[in-house]
Amino acid sequence: MSGGTSLFFGDIKQYTIWPVSSNENEWQFAGGLQLVKQLSPVFGVRGQAIYGKLSGTRRSWNMYFESNYFEFNLNTTISIRNIVSKYKSNQFWDTYLIAGIGITNYNTELIDLTTKQVMKKVGYGNGKSFGGRTLQGILTGGLGFDFRLSDKWNINLESTNRIMNSDDLDGWVSDFKYDVYNYTSIGISYKFGIKKTTKKASKAADEYSYFETKDKDIKETEYDYYNTNPVAPPVVDVLVIKPIVAENPPVKEVVVEEAPFEETTIVEEYVIAEPLVAGIEYRVQISAKYNKELSVQRISTKYNIPAIDIMENRHNGYYIYTVGSFTTYEQARERRNQLRNNGIGDAFVVAFENGQRLNKLPQ
Repeated sequence: MSGGTSLFFGDIKQYTIWPVSSNENEWQFAGGLQLVKQLSPVFGVRGQAIYGKLSGTRRSWNMYFESNYFEFNLNTTISIRNIVSKYKSNQFWDTYLIAGIGITNYNTELIDLTTKQVMKKVGYGNGKSFGGRTLQGILTGGLGFDFRLSDKWNINLESTNRIMNSDDLDGWVSDFKYDVYNYTSIGISYKFGIKKTTKKASKAADEYSYFETKDKDIKETEYDYYNTNPVAPPVVDVLVIKPIVAENPPVKEVVVEEAPFEETTIVEEYVIAEPLVAGIEYRVQISAKYNKELSVQRISTKYNIPAIDIMENRHNGYYIYTVGSFTTYEQARERRNQLRNNGIGDAFVVAFENGQRLNKLPQ
């Protein structure tokens, strides 16, 4: 959604470039809606609909004109920034070129500046478009700037010229062979289909596998089991010697025998075992989609990762996409940090056993 100035450049205009605001104002306004499909970080296509007004004054000819129009166009956008520098999903701004084709449907009145009498009408029931408007083809070209407010909201600044295949938009056929008008606008856009980073813990969660609950809110977290520091329990004194079975951590029993009829003390010494899990590999997950397979080539283009390095697996109804294969968590964590620094802010470490992703990292 956008709105801004709508200015005419043609025969009925006081100055070649700058519009006047006295003796019939040449400053007019327009508003529009558009739908955009981003094909890649560089190229996008969009359809646009605009309604606006135009006017112009020529005091030496003692005339001015007024016009209103509906315009429909199809154009492409080409990101200049993402051509000359590396694309980042969280980049704050972008600048792009705009080029396309369209049609404009207009009504025009040419008016005597002194008497205010209508000298000529274009359209108004005599044209071939809806409501008798005059129909003409146009070429569009311009420049735009895009500023990121959040994952879903952006602000856009654009200035685009429309070149018509006609010299009759102002009702006067003379010096200018092709009439031109400009639409300079500020707009706000909303991105559909962008998932929030935080999700509720459920079987359908595809971004993370570990959750901490606090005050009924779910916070996603990647837990590092190797940074924990187990504390050994205190020494236990018993009167009767009994066999002790310990599952985890392992226990070494040391029995100290004293003189008859005295108490016997068993000291339980805990031994901290190093984590060792056979058949485990660690990877870095970069994307997932529930019940829908994604294009590996598109992920490769989006994140600038070779397609051959991206692996696809199924997990809890999701298609998940990972990179790397590491024997230790620390190696995978270093790769995760590299990916985050390169713009994949939600990359995280996962564990696989025999080709199947585990629900949590092994202890």
